[in-house]
Amino acid sequence: MDKYDIIVIGAGPAGVAAAVYAKRYSMNVAVVESGTVGGQLSTAAEVENYPGIRRMTGMEWAEKTRAQLMHLNIPVMIDTVESIKQHEGAFVLKLASGTELGALGVIIATGSRHRHLGVDGEERFAGKGISYCATCDGYFFKGKDVALVGGGNTAVTYALFMAGIASKVYLVHRRNEFRAESSLVEQLLKMPNVVPVLDCVVVNFDGKDMLERMRIRNVKTNEEKDIAVSAAFIAVGETPNNELAKGLGIAVDAKGNIPVNEKQETGVSGVYAAGDLTGKGWAQAVNAAAQGMAAGIECSLYVKNLKSKELAK
Repeated sequence: MDKYDIIVIGAGPAGVAAAVYAKRYSMNVAVVESGTVGGQLSTAAEVENYPGIRRMTGMEWAEKTRAQLMHLNIPVMIDTVESIKQHEGAFVLKLASGTELGALGVIIATGSRHRHLGVDGEERFAGKGISYCATCDGYFFKGKDVALVGGGNTAVTYALFMAGIASKVYLVHRRNEFRAESSLVEQLLKMPNVVPVLDCVVVNFDGKDMLERMRIRNVKTNEEKDIAVSAAFIAVGETPNNELAKGLGIAVDAKGNIPVNEKQETGVSGVYAAGDLTGKGWAQAVNAAAQGMAAGIECSLYVKNLKSKELAK
């Protein structure tokens, strides 16, 4: 079993920042990532609100992130952590590949996953017109009529992205105004092929082999109607990936977030959490990175203290 000072789970902005700062504190640190280095930010059409970056695609940011980890000799294992067990004052991580890793400290930065609507037809047409990432799948529907569901930054950003690809973009939101940043909404309302559909929710999705239409209902009048679309991109929030924390007995809040203090400490000594799964502040990459920085430093100090106590025996 390979042993490390610190294992970081997740290679999004929080996890990468945690690993970088742990390395700066001379920790033997490794990163385990089940998907893509860069996390959800790697799927962004453009990154232009991160300090020091004028503009680049999410994939370009992900490649630069990977290069930075390689430069610092921080190993990245593409694998899934299935469980974390406490053992003699340390931790044992079991991976899906069967590998076991030992660590004195663990930083959970597993982020969150896309929330589903839970309506009829959603699962049936997943990958057949229904997607949760417009920047990933949008080009498959170039010149088509599509829908976006949601009213936050992600939904509006996706709508703006699709406006440059699709023939028409319906943006369906259950409230009478969007929750996104005003600058994004202003851009959206200037797009001639974007049709805001407010005060409405999706009732179901329908079609033959591929998505062909969606039924919506006005929440004020209860009137229902069909909209013909070839794709629907759903952006209605995220669900924290908290399973590993819960497996350690760490309590989560009503939204499933992992509560942490100012040091990013969880309820288990030696386990830290950072990023979107904490529900701490805005769900933005720069905030996740700041949390990762704090977790990396505090976990490093924790490990150094453990080693000092061991040497003093």
